[in-house]
Amino acid sequence: MKVETPILRRLGPIPFWRGEKKCLDVLEAMYTRSRRAAEKLLADNGISKEKPSHDSEN
Repeated sequence: MKVETPILRRLGPIPFWRGEKKCLDVLEAMYTRSRRAAEKLLADNGISKEKPSHDSEN
């Protein structure tokens, strides 16, 4: 799953970027990899990605 980065897209090109690839492409790839790593870490520790239910607080 690709991570959406609308804020980065709205910022436009990053000044002084000297990489061979577009900065936005690099950041999107990093965000996608970090999301997958976080999801794997959560799954490996038995933690659900779903938001917790707040029923027990009432």
